[in-house]
Amino acid sequence: MIPIAFVDTETTHLDAEIGDAWEVAVILREADATHSPDTDTEYVWQIRPDLTVADPESLKIGRFDERFNVPANVDAAFTGYEAGPVVPMTREQAIITIRSILRGALLVGSNPGFDDRFLRKLLGPGSAQWHYRPVDIATLAAGRKLGLTGLARLAGVTPLPSDEVGFPFSSRDLSRWTGVEPPGGDVAHTALGDARWARDVFDAVTGGAA
Repeated sequence: MIPIAFVDTETTHLDAEIGDAWEVAVILREADATHSPDTDTEYVWQIRPDLTVADPESLKIGRFDERFNVPANVDAAFTGYEAGPVVPMTREQAIITIRSILRGALLVGSNPGFDDRFLRKLLGPGSAQWHYRPVDIATLAAGRKLGLTGLARLAGVTPLPSDEVGFPFSSRDLSRWTGVEPPGGDVAHTALGDARWARDVFDAVTGGAA
């Protein structure tokens, strides 16, 4: 089974040609050789970005000033220990680790094309060794909802207005339709919070880890 990487990035700009990813979260789901339930492993890194071209609104959304936690004398850190230490590392060490974890994986996220662009920029040319077709949780949920609505019509049932799927998709509305409340409060717009959200919607639509 191909490993699944639920991913999210927090960035200094909406345009990857201008800004950088400063926080990367990956929840790597791998099949267990003993046939027990698949294993989800959480990772979070922060990388010191170039703030000279940063968009203030993007920094505000991700709460950069409040949450950036890389020690002053280094360029990156592993910050995935929620109640534990920040582990300083070089930028190159972070890049090598992220590249290794994502190698061969299927990316799943909320608008993963956005994260793909920033990851490619961060990791460098030739580093995008993950599956070429990422999965967007909004598209996944919309496809399921559209399918159920189509089946209802075939059965002669007139769908309610709330059963219809509007374009463009609302990821938050579709998430609630699956039974998953989108992240809010201090969890909203954190890379790990959004990666967990992507995982939960994916599992709600697909029936969970195989």
